[in-house]
Amino acid sequence: MEYQAEDDPDPLDIEFLETQIRREASAAMGLGDEVELAIFVRDAGKVVAGISGWTWGDCCELQSLWVQPSLRGRGLATRLIAAAETEAAARGCSQTVHFTYDFQARGLYERNSYELVGRVENFPSGTDVLWYRKLLSP
Repeated sequence: MEYQAEDDPDPLDIEFLETQIRREASAAMGLGDEVELAIFVRDAGKVVAGISGWTWGDCCELQSLWVQPSLRGRGLATRLIAAAETEAAARGCSQTVHFTYDFQARGLYERNSYELVGRVENFPSGTDVLWYRKLLSP
């Protein structure tokens, strides 16, 4: 066996690891498989904003939220979060979580009724990583 650190791993190798972890977690918990969740805003076919994550059992993790800089400040991120929460609730989720950084979207999540439930300071140095949660209505 050999160990090798890679700066640019093959995406198929990463997908293999994630598939194995998901398969074992699904078997251990009996909650079924994770289901991807993504909502995009397109202009002339080009993605200008979006949110993505997954649902599993009664939980949703929102992993990525991005709005093109020229479209920020118009409430698009709030509408994307609301749309993702609506879809998660429709899938039977009772809560959603999202990791972000202190310098990024802290105010956005707090304005949208997310509760700060975790923080790792200086991750990376100079900022904190934040973990937010929101309970969803059925």
